[in-house]
Amino acid sequence: MKRIAILTLIVMVWPAALAQAQDLGDNPGVVTLSWEQFVKITGYDPARPGSQVLTIPWSEVQELLGTSAPALADGTTVDLTWTEFKALLEWSIKQSKDDGAPPPTDYIVTSSQYDGTLTADGATFTLNLKLDVLRKNGWERIPVLPNTVALTETKLTPADGVFLNSQGSHYELLTEKSGPIEAEITFSVSVQKAGGINNVSFQRVAMGSSVLDLTVAREGVDVKVAGAQSLTIKADGQSTKAVAAIPAGVPVAVSWERALPKVEAVPPKLYAETRTLVAVADGLLLCNEFVHFNILHSPVRELKLAVPDNVSVLTVSGQNVQDWRVDDGTMSIILRGEVVGSYTLRVAYETAATDSANAPVLRALGVERERGFVGVVAIANVELEAGDIAGATQIDARQLPADVVAMTNQPVLLAFRYVGDEFTVPLTIKKHKEVDVLVTIVDSGLHTGMQLNDGRRITKVLYSVRNNRNQFLRLKMPVGAEIWSVAVNGNTVAPATDETGQVLIPLVRSASRSSELASFPVEIVYVEKPAAPAPASGELTVTLPTCGTAVPVMHVMYNLYAPAEGKYEGPWGASVFSGPMTVVDSFSTLSTGPGAEVITRNAADQVANMQQQVDTRIDTEASKTGATPIRVRLPLNGRQFRLEKILALPSDELYFTMKYRDWDVAK
Repeated sequence: MKRIAILTLIVMVWPAALAQAQDLGDNPGVVTLSWEQFVKITGYDPARPGSQVLTIPWSEVQELLGTSAPALADGTTVDLTWTEFKALLEWSIKQSKDDGAPPPTDYIVTSSQYDGTLTADGATFTLNLKLDVLRKNGWERIPVLPNTVALTETKLTPADGVFLNSQGSHYELLTEKSGPIEAEITFSVSVQKAGGINNVSFQRVAMGSSVLDLTVAREGVDVKVAGAQSLTIKADGQSTKAVAAIPAGVPVAVSWERALPKVEAVPPKLYAETRTLVAVADGLLLCNEFVHFNILHSPVRELKLAVPDNVSVLTVSGQNVQDWRVDDGTMSIILRGEVVGSYTLRVAYETAATDSANAPVLRALGVERERGFVGVVAIANVELEAGDIAGATQIDARQLPADVVAMTNQPVLLAFRYVGDEFTVPLTIKKHKEVDVLVTIVDSGLHTGMQLNDGRRITKVLYSVRNNRNQFLRLKMPVGAEIWSVAVNGNTVAPATDETGQVLIPLVRSASRSSELASFPVEIVYVEKPAAPAPASGELTVTLPTCGTAVPVMHVMYNLYAPAEGKYEGPWGASVFSGPMTVVDSFSTLSTGPGAEVITRNAADQVANMQQQVDTRIDTEASKTGATPIRVRLPLNGRQFRLEKILALPSDELYFTMKYRDWDVAK
């Protein structure tokens, strides 16, 4: 059997021909007619030779076009030459190419509304769904409801060609039609009860947002819809109406319970508790106060505090504080929004004080009851006593709340508690003379001296210094000493001298380390030249540099390298050394543990470690500036002796005397 494909436009001109056509399925816009159908419709006679006119009865054209074709006399025909028929085919092909891009989605939901009637025994909903099918060909599956609900009635428009099916976990519409479709589906959902609250919920399968129109068969109920963007509730006789809008992707979840009767608004009721820390400084009372409010019944946006005379408020902090001001002894705090329940303000303020003053406390205004705690600390050299207290009770500092104690690292000297409208806590302040304390200390001074045969001596001193605020380290150098280099914390510095001849070495401030100051090295290299060459045998006196006023040296160590050929033994094993320095086999170190006992440590390791720290620091600082440091190294050799002194005060003289013999002075 011969088959001829006729394109879309012919189908558009003759739509009724589709009833006799066979759909090609996957080839949209193409209709296939049998040869007999083509001959019948067109009147084409293959037996006639040459060009033919295709004759179509008007009755069939009218049937194909429907009401759009006018009524003509019976027997009227439409004649088309083959050229005209061919032109019609070419036009159809051209039009079929201009169909446009396929739709971005197969269907869209134009509206979705759930009308529900809710009772304690069950809930009935009617889904009114309107959608447009954009896909022109083929079957479409459109999910509408989960299969966890029970369907009771269905109305589909159009009635033919649209079917309701259960597939997987949902109900769906099946159709091969395109254009608008309406569905009205009634279903039932169970109601859950717990603690006097009724709940009904189910998943929404249809896309888009929805409107819930609910009727609760009970008056005076409070209805809640989870995820609702708007919710309107009103009474309707013996029932309650609720209308809500829920966005896409949110399930339907409705709960209702008996509404609580509305209580008329009453004025707010406030209670306050203050926690105040008063720090006594030189001529000032520095105060920090927490004011804890408990606001009942109605929210407030403004809080007020009574400010004592001569008090200057510095800062006010709290959640959502918008503004604050003090006017005629009253401070008003404006919040960005109303608050109810617990609320806390923190206020910092100060006032002048001489020999006596009342502990200033900010009091809450407009409260039903107030109580509070006051702690007093001293941050200056003052002695504090409480005067005649009125309206308050002095308590042990351990009875203060934790947040008061947490506001300071100083010990709380006085503590008070009050309850009531008025109280007075007078303070007596006694100022005492301050005693100077150490601001600079030298933990250790390590001296390494190389003694030459002719009496010259080169010495390197390495001080470990902790400094708080001194500008210089003052040193009294040995007579005739010539300083070659000075380095502080690894940086080369230029020393100076004052009017008394003391050498001034500029210091840096120690870095803070935990609860104490960290030490830093001060390195000095100097040379001593005697007025006359040293004899081959005799007595050598070595004087050490001493620190200036109020700078003690906790541990003085001296490594002396004497000429190797010399003899340094006294008769019958007597010591050849004398003076305040003590000869030791190995240096001691002061322990920082309990008891500050003296423990032995290897002297060679101590010297090496201290020198390594200085060398490393010098190399690091020099590399930052691109400079090459000049470092003086001692040519150490000869007979080594170790001398030390524990705790050298500024008034102590540091020296030792050594007897020797048989030096080779020709070297």
